[in-house]
Parts: sequence; C-alpha cells; structure tokens
Amino acid sequence: MSGSDPYALLAAGSYLLPALVWAIIARSSWRFLLTKHPRSPFFRLLPIMTTIITSMYVFHGVLSLLPFDVQHHPGPLLVVAYTISNLAHVALGAVSLHLVHYLPLDEQPPSRRWLAIDYGIAAVVALFAIFPWLVPGHSFEQSLTRFFVIRNVYVLVMLALVLLQLARFSRRGMWHPGVLGEARFPDVFFIGCGVIGAVGWVLFALFADFLQPTPLWMRIYDTVIALLLATPLAVRTLGEVVRGVLVVGTLGAATAALYFGAQVMAASLVDPRLRPLVDVAAIVALLVVLVGGPSWVRAGIDHLVFRRSGRRREELRVFLQTLTPDLGAVECCRRGLAALARVLHLRSVAIILADGSSIAHGEFPLARIAPVWPRGAEADRLPAVGLTDYAMRELPGDVQEALLGTDVVAIVPVRSPRRRHGHLFMTTGFLTAAFSDEDVATVESFATQLALLLDGAELLARAVAVERTLAHNEKLAAIGALAARIAHEIRNPVTAARSLAQQLADEPGAAFAAEHELILTELERVERQVAALLRFARREEFTFAAVDLGDLTRTTLDAFRPRLAAADIALDLDAAGRIVARADAEKIRQLLINLVENAIDALGDGRAPRRLAIAVGGVNGSAVVRVSDSGSGIAAEALPHLFEPFFSLKPHGTGLGLAIAKRTVEAHGGTIEARSDAAGTTFHVTLPLGGPP
Repeated sequence: MSGSDPYALLAAGSYLLPALVWAIIARSSWRFLLTKHPRSPFFRLLPIMTTIITSMYVFHGVLSLLPFDVQHHPGPLLVVAYTISNLAHVALGAVSLHLVHYLPLDEQPPSRRWLAIDYGIAAVVALFAIFPWLVPGHSFEQSLTRFFVIRNVYVLVMLALVLLQLARFSRRGMWHPGVLGEARFPDVFFIGCGVIGAVGWVLFALFADFLQPTPLWMRIYDTVIALLLATPLAVRTLGEVVRGVLVVGTLGAATAALYFGAQVMAASLVDPRLRPLVDVAAIVALLVVLVGGPSWVRAGIDHLVFRRSGRRREELRVFLQTLTPDLGAVECCRRGLAALARVLHLRSVAIILADGSSIAHGEFPLARIAPVWPRGAEADRLPAVGLTDYAMRELPGDVQEALLGTDVVAIVPVRSPRRRHGHLFMTTGFLTAAFSDEDVATVESFATQLALLLDGAELLARAVAVERTLAHNEKLAAIGALAARIAHEIRNPVTAARSLAQQLADEPGAAFAAEHELILTELERVERQVAALLRFARREEFTFAAVDLGDLTRTTLDAFRPRLAAADIALDLDAAGRIVARADAEKIRQLLINLVENAIDALGDGRAPRRLAIAVGGVNGSAVVRVSDSGSGIAAEALPHLFEPFFSLKPHGTGLGLAIAKRTVEAHGGTIEARSDAAGTTFHVTLPLGGPP
C-alpha cells in the first residue's frame, strides 16, 4: 500500500458506523417482513429503502480503500459499481418520498398520478446515471460533472420533500417507546438537520476539485449526515442498534488485537523458524473469535447492558411449572406476569382476557386500552403472531390511538391449541424496547405455556362447576320431592278448612266475622305457598320462540301502573329499541312479575324518592333486562344466598320466587345477577338473542 494507507483506513472507517447502523435497521425490517408478512405497504418499502442506504455506505467505505488514481481512472468493473451507486442514490430519493406517505397511522396511499411523477422523474435521472453523456456538455468530463450536480440536487430536493411531508403530520412531544412509527417533533428536527447538512455537501460538490481526493473532514461530515438521517429509525430499534454496534465493535477490536499482536510477537522472535507457529496460532485464535465470539459477546452484552440472562426462557418455563390450574386463571396470570417482568426487566405487563377481564403488574395503562380492546370474535380476527414495533399498525384505528403514548412495545397473543385466551402487553424503556429474536421467542414461549395453564384452569373450573351443579341439582331434587309430598299432604286439609271458613263467613248474621276473615286470609297465604312449592317441585316444560322483550316488558308493566301510581312509585322504562330474544314468553313474563313484585316490596319501607327503573337492551351479543329499585338495598352477607331455595328476607316470604327465577333464566341459557348498595338493588338478566318474530 502507499503512504496514504492511514488516510484510506480512516476514510473507510468513517463510513463503517453509518453502514452498520443502517444494516441493523435493514436486517430488522427484512426479518419482520419475511416472518410476519404484514399487509401494510410501509413494511414492504422500509426494507428496500434501508438496504439501498446500507449498500451506498458500504460502497463508499470500500471505495475509500482504493488508491485515488484508481478511483479517478476506473476500470470497467469500477465503472459498473459507480453506475450502480448512482442508481441507488436516485432510487433512494423516490422510495423515501413514497415511504413517508405511509407514516401516518391511517396510511393513505398516494394517487397513481403522484406515483407516476415521483418514479417518472427518478427514471429520467436514472437514465442520466446509466448514460451520463446524455447530459449536455462540451466533453464527457463536463457531462459527468453536471450529472453529479443533477443527482445531488435531486436527492436534496427529495429529502426536503420528505421533511415537508413529515412536518405536515408529525405529533408534538418527544420520543417514547411504543410510538407505532408515528412521526414526532424530534423526527422533523433530525431530518431537518440532515437536509441542511446535505445542502452543505452539495455546495461542496459544486466547487470541489474532482482531481483531488476528498478531504477526511468531508467524509466525516458525510458520516454525521448519515447518522442524523438514521436517528429517527435507529431510536425506534435502539436496543438492536446498540446490541449490533457493540457486538461488531467488540469483535472488530478483538480481531485487530489478534492481528497486530501476532505481528508484534512475530517481529520480536529471535528464531525466524518460529514465526509460522505464531501465524498458525493467530489464525486459530481468529477462527475461535469469529465462530464462537458473536454468541459469547452477545450473551455478555445482554447480561451487562440489557440485564437479561441467557437462561431467561428456561427460568420462565421452570417458574410456570410451579403453578397449578387449581389456582385459577386470574391468579395464574398474576403470578406469571410478575415473573415475566422480573426476568425480562420490563416496566409493566398486563393481560386482557377474551371475556374483557384484565390483570396487570406494574403501572400499566389498562384504563386507556381495555375499553377499546377487541373482544370475542373481533379479538380472534387479530394477527395470530406477536406484534412489536411497527407491527402494531395492523391493529384497528381506535386501538392504535389508545396505544399512542402508553409505551406498549409488544403485544403477544396468549393462545393454545384450544383457543385464544387473550393478549399479553408489555411496556419498557427505550434501550430494551426492541426485542431480539431470543426475546421474542422467550415471550411467545411464555405466552404459549401460560395458555396451556389457562386451559387446565378453565377445564378444572368447568369440572368443579359441573360437580357443584350436579350436587345442587340432587339437593334441589330431594327438596322438590319432599316439598311435593308435603304440599299434597297440606293442600287437601287447607282446601277443606278454607271451604268451611268461607261457609261460616257467608252465613247471615254470623258471629266472629273478623275472625273468619283473618282465617280466610291466612289460609289463602298458605295455599299460595303450597302452590309455589308445587311449582318449584314440578319439572317445567319450555316453549322457545322469538320474543320481543321490549313489547313483553311494556305489556307486563301495564298491569302494575295503577298499583305503582297508588303507592307513589315513579316508573322509568327504557325499552325503545327492538331486542328479540329466544325465550318462552310466559315464563319470562312470570320472571318480570316476580322481579317487579320484589322491587315494590323493597320500596315499601317509606324511603323517598321511590323509583322503579327497568331497561331492555343488548350488550355483547346478548339481550339484557335490568330491574332496579331505589330502596334501602340488601345486606352484603345476604346477596350470595338470594337465589337459594327457602331463603327469604320477607317476613312471610316462601324463599322460592328467586330460586324459580334463576332456574327459568338458566333454562334459557342466560344468567341472573343481583347487585345492591345503599342506593338500591339491581337485578341483571341476560338472555340469548334470537331471530325476528
């Protein structure tokens, strides 16, 4: 080599850092494109753009190692390389401007006319790159010089247009993890600094003497511009960039140390015959560094910089094996999230289950995300793979807006072969926001094992529920059989006594009229209780059909209006919409009568204002009927027993009305719940929706 070797090495080294940064970004974007297959055009253009930029700086680095006279008088192969480099500059301008149109979350594509203009101008400049003599000039050198001016101005104009487009839709505020690729003010700042720097480079190119080597300071200046332009993308994959730069830097330093150390050792040997032995040892050491070094260095960087153990997947697997299904789904999730946050050093983690319930560890923004997160069939339509970085653009628009500013860096489905239980959310800092392949595999493995654990918890809970139901049904059957026998034994004497009391009361001038009336009243009450016992013991037959719950509720309440008015109870009915359920109309009418009777009794305590509210609507694919009163409420210790047979809060109640109501609702495939506080009591009934009547 000539005496300019140190200059050539410094010049080549000045391009190494931007080439490495852009190569890491390109590798990340290609990996995502090839493994996740996203639908967004943004993900198809990003790998192309980053690869073009990487190849440009690699070419400049290699070119810097060539003697200047070779650069100035290139051979055919170098001419082809120059041409490809010029084409890369032109393609970069067109692709960058095209890509920036997809940065907004709504990703509005440009029109065909716009695309024709963008790539049409690029095609003209590319034609000049292939045939530079087409540029007007007195000589080929002048045509080539003018082409470089056209190329540089073209790239500068395209960068300026990219900056203007960014400024149009950028959001205020600084960078933070989980930005979904949205443009922020710092993006505009760094791209603007890069454009200003590019102006300086173009001005230098206009007045520079191409017969002289490019100064080293100008190459460093070019490197700074490249890093400024890379910053908006590098900060979104900061973990990968830092990891890659440290790995390459460490391996490069180790290789250089081995090479120069071997040279120094060989030069210091007295016996020249030992030099081949030193060379062989240096080659073996170099092979060891290049083969085993990357994994060792990466593991060390993960441990020292990212505080992540190489055994994190095994550690999580062993922990999950300590959990058992009998803990229940919620407790399994809670303990699993705590372990995941500890092992991966996450800021916070959360799981939103398919039924809408959620569990969080750390300060996770559940209140912002949970209300808009898809449920049921909508959740099943979400991507079946983990979503990180820009991949979260695959989510619905309202979910994207909710995620902005929450620092959520990854969303992984908790999915087993049986079904999808929910989604796992993670937040972390900038440095650990970009997960490595090992991190992603670890989290996905954790989510799969947790899903299998939730399968077991769900099956166990279902088995326990079936056992309890069977035991409860056996208990009810025994109670029913006993009640039926007692009712039949009581009914005949009660009927005879009631008939005799009625005859005595009807005799003219009969004495003890008040006593006879009291006897009749009490016997009628006993007969009603006997009838309730018989109804509870009898297996009811249901005739299901499409029933408009709004119409059924209105007609049922019409019979109560005079009674409500006499008791000074305000009625608030909300049944405007058409809600059609699959139900037995008469059984649901009896259910409504029972609930309204209970509400009227609850409002008889004299507490004002007295208000009865009934609402009919639809929620999450089910018909819902709510009956609320403004009474004094039900004691908390009594709520769990409301639907048990023979449990009553009324002095003369049978305790069978709500038990029959629960059986009726469950026979329809629905649910009934009671909620009570000092402001009153609400019964919440859900029924399956049906077709139009």
